[in-house]
Amino acid sequence: MQTDPHATARLWSSEDTDDGTIHALGNGQLCAYAQGPNLAQVFGPPYSAPSLYQLTLAMPERITASGHRTPGTAIWTHQLRIAGTPAGEITDFVDADLPCLVRHLRLTDPLRFRLTLTVPAQVVDNGARLTGADGGLLLQAPAGLPFYHTYPFPGPIFHQIAWRGPTRAVVDQAGHTIDLICEPGESWLFLVGGPAYPEAITGAEIALHTPPDALLARTQAWWQAFACSRRDWEDILPEGLPQRARLLRTCDDVAVLIRAQQAREGGVLAGYPYHMGYVRDQYGTSRGLLALGQIAQAREILQFYWGVWQRHGRIHNAQAFGVDGAFHVHENDAVEITGYLIRQAFDLAAVGGDEEILDTVFPMLEWAWDAQVPHLVDDMLPFNGDETYVAGGILPRTTLNDGSAEATLLFCDGGARLLDWIAQHRRWPDERLADAYRTLHHVQDSYRRNFWRDGQLITNNPQRAASAALPRFRHGVCERCIAEGRFRGIEWTEHTETGRYVCPTCLALGSFPAAPPTVYALQSVSLTPLYFHTGLLPPEDLRPQINALVARYQKTGQLPSRQDQDADGTKVGRTDSAVGYDYGLLLYALTELRHPFAAAFYETTLTLADPVGAWAEYYINGRPAGTRCRPWESAISLEALLHWSAPSV
Repeated sequence: MQTDPHATARLWSSEDTDDGTIHALGNGQLCAYAQGPNLAQVFGPPYSAPSLYQLTLAMPERITASGHRTPGTAIWTHQLRIAGTPAGEITDFVDADLPCLVRHLRLTDPLRFRLTLTVPAQVVDNGARLTGADGGLLLQAPAGLPFYHTYPFPGPIFHQIAWRGPTRAVVDQAGHTIDLICEPGESWLFLVGGPAYPEAITGAEIALHTPPDALLARTQAWWQAFACSRRDWEDILPEGLPQRARLLRTCDDVAVLIRAQQAREGGVLAGYPYHMGYVRDQYGTSRGLLALGQIAQAREILQFYWGVWQRHGRIHNAQAFGVDGAFHVHENDAVEITGYLIRQAFDLAAVGGDEEILDTVFPMLEWAWDAQVPHLVDDMLPFNGDETYVAGGILPRTTLNDGSAEATLLFCDGGARLLDWIAQHRRWPDERLADAYRTLHHVQDSYRRNFWRDGQLITNNPQRAASAALPRFRHGVCERCIAEGRFRGIEWTEHTETGRYVCPTCLALGSFPAAPPTVYALQSVSLTPLYFHTGLLPPEDLRPQINALVARYQKTGQLPSRQDQDADGTKVGRTDSAVGYDYGLLLYALTELRHPFAAAFYETTLTLADPVGAWAEYYINGRPAGTRCRPWESAISLEALLHWSAPSV
């Protein structure tokens, strides 16, 4: 699909007025997150490696840039101005074959870039040893650096920086910052990952000995093959569709931002703070890929989990890419994410026509069912501890052992698909299958009683926590640290006599008051039954709740994920904050209900995408917050837009 490249211009400024839009560059081996011409992170291989440095413009004058992405690719060109006067252009791309970011500079004015080390690293001037280079610096970081939270990268990391053309390096005495001064003319900058020393050196040598035009040509060809593998939405979308050209560009934007963040191992990053693969995030990402027709990329995500499960016999909230055995363990990892795994496999089989994948990954799906069953209490499952609305403070962590409408819904929906498939293929003995069906039917029959209150779907049911035998220890977030504004990361916590889970430090501080049981009704959860196409709740039963969401939005122009108050009228939690996928979920639900507001909300959802066609992790009063360039939120929003635009596809 070809569009006008200037239509996707991203206007960047070196001043604080810049809107913070982030775009991704990557080939599965080396990834970079950029804010305009500034590189905020450069890391890999693998994608679960820490970023060693940033590369940012360091000039006293005001600099602006108009950046555009070549359609179908993650190749970016930035037209630069210094104090309003044209100063040249920069083209960035990650080579199709090598873990190497190539920056081509064509300048009429000198530029100074500052390379700032973000981790302890040694800088070695080895440019004289690199044939074909006019200079070079080797960065060496020690083993054990965390790539996310406290999870250590197991070995030392080497990155080679090399350049050709009128560029020179000035290293400060402490070695923490390096200024790369690029004079007028044509320069090439090569940022090469290792992670080991031999790979960093040989990768740089190959890049330096390959004509730059050949690097660019093969990268263009690689991206073109990717673009040709998806549905041709130019032919599918109706000619009279509102903002049709923008939606076509956004299809390309989202497909590229996902592919750039998809690791060689198959999984997709959750964004620049999260150098791991999250099960929940990749479910929505997979749905977006299936909607686009990128079946092979969706299959790679499931195959990533299958590989992890084969090696370790378990899946956690998130798993590392290329760092085998590194897991991000949260509260209640046996639920919710396991339901997503089952759904993802059956979605792929249905949309991609790949029935064989179910037979291949069946042992993992069987485990995903078995892992959930022991956590059923009063026919309810608890919450996984890393739900976006929990992490964002919209739903308090004190509810995690309550019954979760979403986790239980996933158990019912995915479980029904799995058990029917098992019955059809006779994979279990009759007695085991009959027992599993009895469990499933109990939960299905109890769902409305457990999660339907006063004509609406509630998010949590405190009765489960009151009935459950809660574990003494769990790995997650300390409730006291969060309540008192001290987030210490993910760690071991212990259950107290007041029913709270606190870290060892807070445990020594004495008693922490119990949290009163409270029922919440988040709009995100009320929209999921329609997103999942579940039969547990008829769509018309959900219409009044969705009508109320629409009425509030039409009155206020905002879509807060939580709208509740204490008895005295005081707002509770982040009532000004919406998780980033709520817009997509609401549009999807409106489409399913053939709601008259769907057309207007289609345009709202589309225009919420930022200048690079991405949605954010959160929105506060309608403005992006948290992580930008997110695959999960972007994929869900795009699928909803396409579902409304071409519901028969």
